[in-house]
Amino acid sequence: MKNPAISILCALQLLLPLLAAAQSADLSYAAAKALPAVVRVQSYWSDSLNDVRAGQALRMGIKSSGANGSAMIGSASGVLLSPTGDIITNAHILNGGDSLVVILTDRRTYRARLTGMDEATDLALLQISENGLPFLELGEPSLVRVGEPVLAVGNPLELNSTVTSGILSARYRPIDEPETPGQVNSFLQTDAASNEGMSGSALVDRNGKLIGINSAIISPNGTFAGYAFAISADLVKKVWQDLSKYGRVQHAQLDITFQDMDDAQGKRLGTPNIQGVVITKVLKNGAGERAGLRKNDIISRFDQQNLICASQLRELLAQHAPDDRVALTVRRSQQELTVSVTLSVDHRIQSEKITLRKNRKSRIIQVYQPPM
Repeated sequence: MKNPAISILCALQLLLPLLAAAQSADLSYAAAKALPAVVRVQSYWSDSLNDVRAGQALRMGIKSSGANGSAMIGSASGVLLSPTGDIITNAHILNGGDSLVVILTDRRTYRARLTGMDEATDLALLQISENGLPFLELGEPSLVRVGEPVLAVGNPLELNSTVTSGILSARYRPIDEPETPGQVNSFLQTDAASNEGMSGSALVDRNGKLIGINSAIISPNGTFAGYAFAISADLVKKVWQDLSKYGRVQHAQLDITFQDMDDAQGKRLGTPNIQGVVITKVLKNGAGERAGLRKNDIISRFDQQNLICASQLRELLAQHAPDDRVALTVRRSQQELTVSVTLSVDHRIQSEKITLRKNRKSRIIQVYQPPM
């Protein structure tokens, strides 16, 4: 006769992995933490601005709303980062308006002040006058593995406080023209459903910590098709700190141009190792030249972090400030070198300090759909 205690232990050993899997799949804790900290952001175009910029108003389809009125031209999401009213959102949702309103999940409504916004990252920092607000802690996107569950929390299609789930599908994903100068163009990819109104919303991990700001979708028709993209929380932290302290983001660069290594580049350079990025141009008198970088150098590590692709290098640079010193591991003619570089100011990028009056296109990326 079998020992009952041994039978129970065997059963527990079989059940524990199942219980752990069920617990990891339960995202209700993450949703409960995130929901109170995600707000609705509305951008308005006043009649006074309508009078001054009548041509732009006509192109945008904005009509006068009557005496002392205003027209809402954008409605999306934002995320509270502090109990004192710091809110991060996408810059493109401001859409050229001249006043902002923030609505909390408990329906409290506030006029918001624009602290600053940044074209290169498509992020804007707002401020409302209040204390004791719920907020989201910043997580560590690098610790979330591809395939792990994530939640998108926002206000799609006028549906307030909506939660959708998916997985982290990829990281360092470029979705615009990869050679666009002065743009970061590096995103977390997820299949958590996202539609109009989710710009500026939260992408959170299973612990309810912010790992990204949902910013764009790729779609053949403007509605969700399985591909959504978020700005990494590592970059959000840098932008939040800079806009709070300086009113603008301090962008840094290596003063080089670079691209992904691939098989063709490896054959051209005579190396079987195609990991990293290859330098295609070194700007004269720039940070890279002063440090000794050369055309055709292959950068394989950035401050001891292995480089996978060019978009990753752009994102890492965007997390740094001018005058920061970084260590690059470089392969040159079958030799491996360590090069210390003092980053310079990226003059290609202009952060906007206090202005809402610049039209911004929607971040729905239309993809060609072949005829049926």
